[in-house]
Parts: sequence; structure tokens; C-alpha cells
Amino acid sequence: MINIYDTVNKLQGELVETAQYKTLRDAFAAVQADPTASEVFGRFQTAQADINATMQAGQEPNEEQVKNWQAVATEMDAIEPLKNLMQAEQALNALLMEINDIITKPIAQLYAAK
Repeated sequence: MINIYDTVNKLQGELVETAQYKTLRDAFAAVQADPTASEVFGRFQTAQADINATMQAGQEPNEEQVKNWQAVATEMDAIEPLKNLMQAEQALNALLMEINDIITKPIAQLYAAK
């Protein structure tokens, strides 16, 4: 019997060797090394968590939550280490989406067969 978790654990080990992961790791280290970037990033994470908690409770974020999140996001756009972090996250996310497409291809083919 196959243990798919062995394969996934191997993939996890290989993921941290990709250029996308290393770029993200380095970008995050740069954010942590910059006091302004680190503080703004912390506020962004707090605002994001607040919105996520509201949505998980089955509610829509209120205007104040949205405005707060947008203000912090706009502030992030002006800070180079944070811009680099967001770009690195997007690149890693693209890789993960490609991997997900490959992994779920048999399911898509199953449903596509008529």
C-alpha cells in the first residue's frame, strides 16, 4: 500500500529548496530587519486577522475594518521590503497553484470523462 504522506513530506523538503521559497525567506528576513516594515507588517497581519475572524463568523467586514485594512495595505505599498515580500509571496503562490493543479489533475480528468 502506498503512503502518500511520504511523498508529501518529500515535496515539503524540496519546496524549501526552490528559488521561490528562498526569495520569500530572504524577503521576510528583510522585513524583520527593518523596524518600520516590521511594524507595518504586524498591523497588516492584525487587520487581516480581524477581517478573517469576522468572515469566519459568517459576517461581512464592517466599513471601519475595510478602511483600516486598505490604509495599512496602501502604507505597505510605499515600503520597499514589504513590496518585495508581497512579490515573493505571489511567486510562491503561483508555484503552489501549479503544484496543486498537477496533484489534482486525476480528479479533474475523472470528472471530465463522460
